[in-house]
Amino acid sequence: MACLGTMTDLMEAARHILSIAMASHWLLLVLFLAATIDAVFPVVPSEGLIVTAGMAAAAGHQNLLLVIVVAMVGSVIGESVCYFLGRGSGPALHRWMRRRDARQAMFEKVSLALHSRGGLILMTVRYIPGARMVATLTAGATAYSFRKFLVFTIAGVTVAYTYVALLGYLGGDAFAHDSLKALAFSLGLAGLIGLVIETSRRIVNRRKAAKVTAA
Repeated sequence: MACLGTMTDLMEAARHILSIAMASHWLLLVLFLAATIDAVFPVVPSEGLIVTAGMAAAAGHQNLLLVIVVAMVGSVIGESVCYFLGRGSGPALHRWMRRRDARQAMFEKVSLALHSRGGLILMTVRYIPGARMVATLTAGATAYSFRKFLVFTIAGVTVAYTYVALLGYLGGDAFAHDSLKALAFSLGLAGLIGLVIETSRRIVNRRKAAKVTAA
């Protein structure tokens, strides 16, 4: 019983903190910084913050369009920084990539794909776990056109963050009286959609590999 009471207290504290965060005037600034940093160093949970900001918009604390624009601008700035880090790193980047076979394989695959179908790669890479930073660094290191990089990156983040913010808005609207349930619902739905996309991508890649082997 004591354990159950402690868990209930913790959940109530989490709801209280979440409610304060959603109503905070600083939320958009934190979101901007998180989106920027996450694009360069993927250790900041920017998607969770975008979901929270989307919930805040559903509650009337934030403007949904502004939430999406702030996240987009932060991400584009961060990814552009990553691009120029790749352009300036040269041999150092290649050495870093070679330290792990998986990273080197991804570098080679992304490098080839960028110059054959760069637009598609830059628009979809953020849906592949751990691939965004490699793709942006590779784009810079291989001197991919920055103008094209910027166009496709803006298009990609527009789609990605609109979808994530709308998930937060949907959860906030569905569970208007319980922010913790709203957050769990939105993150769970985002995780499920991400799992479906990743599974589909792997199935397609395996089928393509099987066809190449058979040929």
